[in-house]
Amino acid sequence: MVDVCLILEGTYPYVIGGVSRWTHTLVNNLSEIEFSIVHLHSGQGKEIKFEVPKNVRSIVEIDVRNGLGFRFDFSDLIEVLPEAKVYHSLSTGFAGLLGLQVKSVRNKPLILTEHGLYWKEIEFGVDEVECGFKIFKNPMEKEKVCVERREYLRIFKEIAKKCYLGADVVTTVCEYNLKQQLGLISNMGNVGSLNLKFKVIENFVEPEFFRFGINKKIKAGKFVSFIGRVVSIKDVKTFIKAMPLILSKVDDVKFLVVGDLTQDVEYVNECFELVKELGLVEKVKFTGEAKSIDYFNISDVLVLPSISEGQPFVVLEAMASGVPVVATRVGGVPELIAESGFECGLLFEVGDYVGLAENVVKILSDEGLSEKLSENGVKKAQRFTVERFIDDYLEIYRRFI
Repeated sequence: MVDVCLILEGTYPYVIGGVSRWTHTLVNNLSEIEFSIVHLHSGQGKEIKFEVPKNVRSIVEIDVRNGLGFRFDFSDLIEVLPEAKVYHSLSTGFAGLLGLQVKSVRNKPLILTEHGLYWKEIEFGVDEVECGFKIFKNPMEKEKVCVERREYLRIFKEIAKKCYLGADVVTTVCEYNLKQQLGLISNMGNVGSLNLKFKVIENFVEPEFFRFGINKKIKAGKFVSFIGRVVSIKDVKTFIKAMPLILSKVDDVKFLVVGDLTQDVEYVNECFELVKELGLVEKVKFTGEAKSIDYFNISDVLVLPSISEGQPFVVLEAMASGVPVVATRVGGVPELIAESGFECGLLFEVGDYVGLAENVVKILSDEGLSEKLSENGVKKAQRFTVERFIDDYLEIYRRFI
């Protein structure tokens, strides 16, 4: 029997991204605790992208498909799950549902952690869930899609409510998420007593990112970068649409799209086509999967046009690296970059490529503003230590192990 069984969807150790980094850092820094991982997927490839720590005793694969669509009952698979003293689901959705079922059958504690809010992202209109399984296969059938979206939203809201009520501890990464969680169950009894088991544990930034806040590479021209997975929820197209407007105001700007190009090939191809249509081929470089740290020291601005976020690692890394941020007003992003006295970026609304362009131009054209945002980012990022993050989760685990 292991100490902790982590239940994940479509992430660690097969996909580079925020949840995977969070998981790897947690497990790697808690070497005294034995983990197993249950990985929920919908048939994706299984190339391991991380060096899995020795204290991970097993990885169990479970397909969320059942031949007709999604599997919403895992009771027949409970016996294949590793025996553990505590189970820890990293989302509501399928991971939360499986966590609730194993808690019921084995009478073990359940911890729930949310980065992005599963049900909220469906409400916002994303076309796939955490495990990468697309809900809406034919967006041309608009009426059918709307009906399906409403039904899936209803299902995943109900799962989320059950997770919030049934878990022994619920953690999330920002105050915005906490308010949304409590709001969803506000009419379900004594929220005051429930509130005691909810806790915000913010993400972290690795110390290596701070060195760029002082010494940046001497380079020709200015670089505006997007760093992240090239998928629809990150809305890279809005960044691309903003590029001609930025170029019309600032000379000698180049654009970088840094991140995995394999997770949603259809969307990536749409981005490529848009770049061609706008005559930007010579101005934009798609790097593919790469280490973010290699690009912060040449970036003048980080752009994050996401439809939904929790507390994005890439923003924390940009802050530590002294790179001003232009990002959408979603999730926990305003908490990071718009705190009074520690402003380290500018916000715009989802899909507003004109606002995105105007904010980038402001920063590139005003050296004083750029320096102020850079200095504030480095100062604020120092709060988000790995040690604090690890101590908070070790305290929770010790309560149950």
